[in-house]
Amino acid sequence: EETIKTLFISAVNKLLADRDEILGNFELIKYTVFDTADLEKEQAELQSEIEVVAGMIQQAISENAHFALDQAEYQARYNELVDRFDLAKARHTAVTEEITDKQTRLSTINAFLYTLSKQDNLLTEFDEKLWCSLVDYATVYDKDDVRFTFKDGTKIQA
Repeated sequence: EETIKTLFISAVNKLLADRDEILGNFELIKYTVFDTADLEKEQAELQSEIEVVAGMIQQAISENAHFALDQAEYQARYNELVDRFDLAKARHTAVTEEITDKQTRLSTINAFLYTLSKQDNLLTEFDEKLWCSLVDYATVYDKDDVRFTFKDGTKIQA
């Protein structure tokens, strides 16, 4: 455990050496990479499609219940509407998950960047709060090869 803590200190100090560059680069790209405006527009369009098709399905069911319809034609129309609904619903779910993923990753990166920007001095002792706010995970290949992956995606071999 002490070895990992020592290696963490080394990795953070290497990260701090490039702090200004990291902060600048992420400020330039984070709103492009994590922009969800187009996805949110698509999500709204899909929600409208879902509501329209659901109404069409209800209307088809109602017509079938109240009028004598050719059941083969009704079933074909009904199946087509259900397939259309299912496609829109599946895409809506995927888009919603992508929006949530981007928002979560942006929040994580913002917390990482904030913590990095507030760390003015080189680290001399292990700081558990810093560990939790900066490190995504550490990979131990052997005793002389430990790599830290930070929450911004930066990988540093300590």
